[in-house]
Amino acid sequence: MRLNSNRPGYFLACGITSLIALSYGGAALAAPVHGKAQVRLTHVFATLQTGEQDKKPEDVAACRKQVAAVDSRYLGVTVTTQYSIDAQTLIMSASSSLPSPVATKPLQLTIKLAPLGIAGQYAFGAFRPAALPNNFVLFSIGTDFKGANSSILVLNEGKDYNCLVSSDPNPFNSGLGEKFSAGQK
Repeated sequence: MRLNSNRPGYFLACGITSLIALSYGGAALAAPVHGKAQVRLTHVFATLQTGEQDKKPEDVAACRKQVAAVDSRYLGVTVTTQYSIDAQTLIMSASSSLPSPVATKPLQLTIKLAPLGIAGQYAFGAFRPAALPNNFVLFSIGTDFKGANSSILVLNEGKDYNCLVSSDPNPFNSGLGEKFSAGQK
């Protein structure tokens, strides 16, 4: 008999406990996502000043040679990006770290990135940052926090093309492709 008289109390306690657990679960989903992505720059492209892909084999070959040189080494380096993204408020920040492209200076550079507001992904960039004044540094990750990509655009003063080194095999098909032309000249 005692169980029967306390049954409504047990249901009430279980219901309240469930509501509290759900409210904490919802808060956890709304919390910012802090993450770290490491990608290797393995693809080289030449870009026109307009940001479009330069398909001339001689320009692509010159870029491949340039980004593998001792004084401008980007090809094969690993870029580590730390990010914080709040999907609810869209408050986000990111910074990318990479070895200095000058092989004689074994420094680790950290570049603070700004959100770029590209639909369908979380994208960040730094255009001519103080640590790399002749470069763009770009990072993107899917809204599911998968598929991270980093790119470095090396600006070539006095040439018709710039050099892009990326972890993305198709960087011109992504939303970041439009950012390759911003302020290149």
